[in-house]
Amino acid sequence: EKTIIKLGSLLALGFGEAGANIIGHNMRGGDSAGVNAMIPGTRVECIIGVVRIRDFSTATEVLQSKIMTFVNQIAEVVHGVVNEFRGAPNRNSGETFLVIWRMESHESLLNPQDPTALEDKKVKLKAAGKLAGMSIVAFSKILGGLHRSPLLATYRGHPGLQYRLGANCRVNLSFGLHAGWAIEGAVGSEFKIDASY
Repeated sequence: EKTIIKLGSLLALGFGEAGANIIGHNMRGGDSAGVNAMIPGTRVECIIGVVRIRDFSTATEVLQSKIMTFVNQIAEVVHGVVNEFRGAPNRNSGETFLVIWRMESHESLLNPQDPTALEDKKVKLKAAGKLAGMSIVAFSKILGGLHRSPLLATYRGHPGLQYRLGANCRVNLSFGLHAGWAIEGAVGSEFKIDASY
């Protein structure tokens, strides 16, 4: 029983929110042991955030084998705050983190003849506005958490980073946000997939 719980936790951790449909689709096929990870993607309304570590190539050259620890320390802050503000970390690729805030779509919005469509649209727009606000606050909190972190503050005094980036160097991030639709699903092949957007 503990092993099954661990496997389920690892699935959720590895696939994330974007992989929930892939996992659910395969769990419904209980009469077969086969796995079909290449299910069609679905269109979702979302806010997509991109967080990038500044001066990453310099940090990689200086820190060398310790670069993974450096990235994971930053990821702890980024992922923790995004989760706290109802977002979901999606993927990390070197210096970049992709984070998502999903908005639930309403079928009635597609039918302008529906008398409840206008009210649903107002509710959806209000919810989207709140979610957009949360994503902006999350990015502000990430930056604050990054600069308050005693663990990340040690890099300010790193001699190699100071030499390459100047005496006032510090760990810093850049951010981007976009609101709209994306296709959520599996990207890859039968050998390796990523659940992404």
